[in-house]
Amino acid sequence: MKFNEDFKVALSQLPSVEKDRLLWRLIKRDVLLARRLEFELLAPYAAIDKRNELAGEIRKKIAYFADRGWRISEVLTQCRGFSGDITRHVYITKDKVGEIYLNFVLLQEAFGLLNNPMFKYSWRNAQKYVVYMTNKLYRTCILIDKLHVDYHIELEDDAHTLGEIIGGNDKLMHYMIGVLFDVNWLLPFDFPEDLDKHYKEIKQMGLLR
Repeated sequence: MKFNEDFKVALSQLPSVEKDRLLWRLIKRDVLLARRLEFELLAPYAAIDKRNELAGEIRKKIAYFADRGWRISEVLTQCRGFSGDITRHVYITKDKVGEIYLNFVLLQEAFGLLNNPMFKYSWRNAQKYVVYMTNKLYRTCILIDKLHVDYHIELEDDAHTLGEIIGGNDKLMHYMIGVLFDVNWLLPFDFPEDLDKHYKEIKQMGLLR
């Protein structure tokens, strides 16, 4: 949002008490902004601590879903909630590495659930779940290309683990072949430079709807 320069000058000239009053009114209406300011001003945890805390929560809850025999549609609803948690984490902490790492964790747990013999589901009922997760997989891998190469080493093991989880499920592997996602991209951590273009073409073909 752009503001008139005269407005900026007038705002800067407001008395401190008035600025404080306006600030409080604004952050009370925007919880995410308030959390972001709290993090930047007080930093009660480092971004990596918050990242690891959220990763642990995702792992614990998806394990809980499996143990309690949740339906796959219910798990999908919760995973959408986790995606929102990741978005909020990134907004508050500006943790771009954490965005990819946390999505890898979510994908590991979500796809791993399909390999869990204790979790009962039919492949037909899992279609919506798998489509959602595969879209997330594509978008997460596209983010890697936007990240400085020095950070890649932090993500390689998790990408490899994810590739092994997908590769351990024949139906899931068959599905990935059908939507033109090469699991071998994950194993050596080597993604096409035009992956974003490739993904758009896949969407246009209607393969991930």
